[in-house]
Amino acid sequence: MDTINMIINVIAILVGLGLYMGVMNSSWGKKHQEYMYAIMLGTILLAVIVGGFIRWLVILR
Repeated sequence: MDTINMIINVIAILVGLGLYMGVMNSSWGKKHQEYMYAIMLGTILLAVIVGGFIRWLVILR
């Protein structure tokens, strides 16, 4: 189970990084760079939610 949790954590980190890079490379993100830290916190929160959802799916299996 530890290996599965590690894989889920890696997936969640990659999702958060992908979301952050996607937002910051968009035209909206380039216009609102002063909100970079808020955007980073929001994408981390979404990554945590995605990781929790994946864990929930694994537990139900």
